[in-house]
Amino acid sequence: MKPLKLEGVLPPITTPFRNDEVNINALRHNLEKYNKTRLAGYLVLGSNGEGVFLNEAEKISVLKAARDVIPEEKIFMAGMGQESTRETVRWVNLAAKIGADCALIVTPNYYKGMMRYEPLKRHYLTVADGAEIPILIYNVPQFTGINLDAGFVESVASHPNIVGIKDSSGNIGQLAEIVRSTPDDFAVFVGSAPVFYPALCMGAAGGILAVANLIPDVCVALKDKFDAGDFAGARDLQNAIAPLSRWVTSKLGIGGLKMAMDMMGYGGGLPRSPLFQPDEAERVTLEALLAPFFH
Repeated sequence: MKPLKLEGVLPPITTPFRNDEVNINALRHNLEKYNKTRLAGYLVLGSNGEGVFLNEAEKISVLKAARDVIPEEKIFMAGMGQESTRETVRWVNLAAKIGADCALIVTPNYYKGMMRYEPLKRHYLTVADGAEIPILIYNVPQFTGINLDAGFVESVASHPNIVGIKDSSGNIGQLAEIVRSTPDDFAVFVGSAPVFYPALCMGAAGGILAVANLIPDVCVALKDKFDAGDFAGARDLQNAIAPLSRWVTSKLGIGGLKMAMDMMGYGGGLPRSPLFQPDEAERVTLEALLAPFFH
């Protein structure tokens, strides 16, 4: 197994469809374009990958295609969280056999009223025990209705197979406390581009950012400037990407992200129903927000 260096910028890639079927050719096209950038790797079948809409065969086809195209030197992270602990372990190990480097595990949330501290702790520790590759926690309370606070993360971060977290809460105070209370080699990724720069200031290892599907070089440059001590330059890039990121993620969602990808020369296409594309007025606004990034 290759050494896993978890840092940098990763896009949570979308799953392209054509006539509502998974479009593997478009997926390959997107990854081949991204491979020419300095992205650290990719999250496959995360929230932006519409993994919850794919059947088992489709998920496996996406994972296999991604493994074929993702270079060994880039991180291949697979979103493999399921509602039950047993199914989560099964999916993580399916991804491991296909060649994923690590798995991102979203909080079980259907029975959210029962998802208290101890059951969730038991879930993550059991998955970590059974997983054949390292796992990261995925905290996305806007989708799950459950927030994993710093105390919870600290309680599981010492497990040798729980190697990091994607925190999409947007709560910088919480992220800072997670960084402070977890081991130095525990990779804290921010999942909200509007707070990417503040997260780096708090010690985040990198960002798993939807907007990196559109402007990967700008997102990488922001982290490069931060790492080089050019904090003013990093802040300027943060201010440049924030309006686009807020519009695409908070306002328009996956349909808007895919529309923007089409505008930027990637294979976006339509999301699966019941998700939908933006209307004409929203498309015009999106074009205006993308205009500064056209080459």
